[in-house]
Amino acid sequence: MSRDVEGRVRDLLEALRMKRAAEVLGSILPADKPGRTQILDSCERLLRAELDDRRERRIKRRLDNSRLPERPALETFDFDFQPKLDKSLVLDLAKLAWVDRNDDLVLVGDPGVGKSHIAKALCVIACGQQRRVLYTTCADMMLDLHAALADGSLRRRLKRYTSPQLLLIDDLGYDPLEQEHAREAQLLHKVLEARHGRASTIVTSNLNVESWVDYLGHPKLTMALLDKLLFHATAIRIDGPSFRLNEHKKRHATRKNTKSD
Repeated sequence: MSRDVEGRVRDLLEALRMKRAAEVLGSILPADKPGRTQILDSCERLLRAELDDRRERRIKRRLDNSRLPERPALETFDFDFQPKLDKSLVLDLAKLAWVDRNDDLVLVGDPGVGKSHIAKALCVIACGQQRRVLYTTCADMMLDLHAALADGSLRRRLKRYTSPQLLLIDDLGYDPLEQEHAREAQLLHKVLEARHGRASTIVTSNLNVESWVDYLGHPKLTMALLDKLLFHATAIRIDGPSFRLNEHKKRHATRKNTKSD
């Protein structure tokens, strides 16, 4: 029994990178089995607490650095409200095997159908696995990269979007002000080209993929961009009612009933 506990303690010391402690462990343990087991049990609890604390702090850093504006859970997504959405496919995506393969994910649909909820929830799961994640709206990324063109920092700022293991580009086509900048599809192409086959990207959009060419301009470049994005991507269209509109109707009905009472 003590040998099993000692093995677990050594595994914990290795995980905590306490190489010297692992080397001297056997020499400081008492020879009698009860005393040895008691000390090892205490060491195991102590080291596990330290390992768990370090893991939680790393996860918190990943979440903070991700810049996610909200941290929704996939469990709170109302699949019954969107019966056309393949729940089993979404739950399979939550395993993040596609991130291990450096594949991409495209979620399209009308505003309010839950694209961003799913995308952000997958990012939260990735942070929980201590992966590097970054969230940005497409409009914010475009503005940032255009500013980088002006001040000569494009190469440095591109790394912000190309280095994370998982990048969420939210709301492509949502902001009308974005289009003026998005017409220069070269910048979006630079980001996706650098990530292609090396890291995973999620793109959410209220535009059908076929409409991206007109929206982004530069047909040939946009087609090349789509070819790279969709080559190893899962593309999901969510056809259904708006969660936000439904919640608005509920609140309105509640206020109306309250007034009538």
